[in-house]
Amino acid sequence: MTTADYIKQMLTMIDNLLSGMWKIDEFRSNYYDFYLEEVPDDLLSDTESEFFGGVQEKLDWVDESPDIESQNSGWLNHEQFVEWVKQQKIKFYPE
Repeated sequence: MTTADYIKQMLTMIDNLLSGMWKIDEFRSNYYDFYLEEVPDDLLSDTESEFFGGVQEKLDWVDESPDIESQNSGWLNHEQFVEWVKQQKIKFYPE
């Protein structure tokens, strides 16, 4: 696969989440391991790694309904995560 193929596949997964086609659990099960295990470490630019790696890392801080203490520590609920991903995509991949 080329760099463009990896990016296209990850953007498709992100779009599946943003469109509501995938819920958080399905997105996590597809995206998380794909990014960590399939995408070669040196393939993406720093900017691409910041975006795609940021999405993967933020998944570690997502829960269906985090308590107040967790929220104060940076945890997001599902809706907040989807909105966060949307804003990150606009920042890195404006259309």
